[in-house]
Amino acid sequence: MNVIFLLLGLLSPYLTASPQNVSVPAAWLYPQPSAVLAFEHNMNANPYVGSFDSLAGVPLHVPEEELLRIKGLPLAVTPDPWQECQEYHYAEMSVGICEGAVLYVHVAPAQAGEYGLYLNGQRIEPQRNNLHEILGKPDFVAEDGDVYLRGNTALKIYRNAQTGEWDGVDLFDGNSS
Repeated sequence: MNVIFLLLGLLSPYLTASPQNVSVPAAWLYPQPSAVLAFEHNMNANPYVGSFDSLAGVPLHVPEEELLRIKGLPLAVTPDPWQECQEYHYAEMSVGICEGAVLYVHVAPAQAGEYGLYLNGQRIEPQRNNLHEILGKPDFVAEDGDVYLRGNTALKIYRNAQTGEWDGVDLFDGNSS
């Protein structure tokens, strides 16, 4: 059953209609002043993340070859403790490789402190507790953290049960077990 959901999740971008591009051929004749463009840019800025595409610069489901092209060789490769997969360890994150593709990305607090924590290229800071502005209300609150869902993709912010401080962030396929 998980295979069917995974296939549907992978094919969903191809099953939806693409937006139509509107062409304005004479728009270059009327350039807008830079002050207006800067003002409009700030007005439309919305920090809310509506989809989870990548964590620490690594997208889910990309082939292992693509991961190596993006991030290079890992510092270490170890067996995943929970699944029959391999975990590639980089300075800024760890990546789970299952059946030749990225299944999850994990970032620890020390890694985020040194390299930053980027979701879809946007910096997030769980220690500031401002995630509601960026992620909204959690879809699930578990004993060990908050889970946010976007389609078939999930983001989990792990929290220490005693202190409430964040212990890590995982981006993963929500259909995987």
